[in-house]
Amino acid sequence: MSGRARTFHSRLGTEFRRRLLDARAALLRTSAATDEEVAALDAPGPGDGPDRAASAVITALAARLGGQEKRELDEIADALRRLDAEHFGTCGSCHQPISLARLRAVPAARYCRNCQEAREAIR
Repeated sequence: MSGRARTFHSRLGTEFRRRLLDARAALLRTSAATDEEVAALDAPGPGDGPDRAASAVITALAARLGGQEKRELDEIADALRRLDAEHFGTCGSCHQPISLARLRAVPAARYCRNCQEAREAIR
């Protein structure tokens, strides 16, 4: 692991895990139909941080989300996997570090600003 990656994960990994989990909970709350579902999202569950909510509740809520929300939820899940695999914060295209400002604005960002703009220009 590079020095930058080691520093990133030791200093900022917890911050970004929290940001991603909070974003996931906010998306799921938009589709929560009952107080019990909301409580399941807020209650600590067994396992570590990413497993806070029961998977059955998350699955049921995710099924109710619309297309855009579902894509956002998928991007958050992918970002959490990248964080666990120590690939978080590295552009998926040019493999350069994604700026901290961009990650704080868009925690699930998979590309640096330049590569994201290039991808959007192609569309």
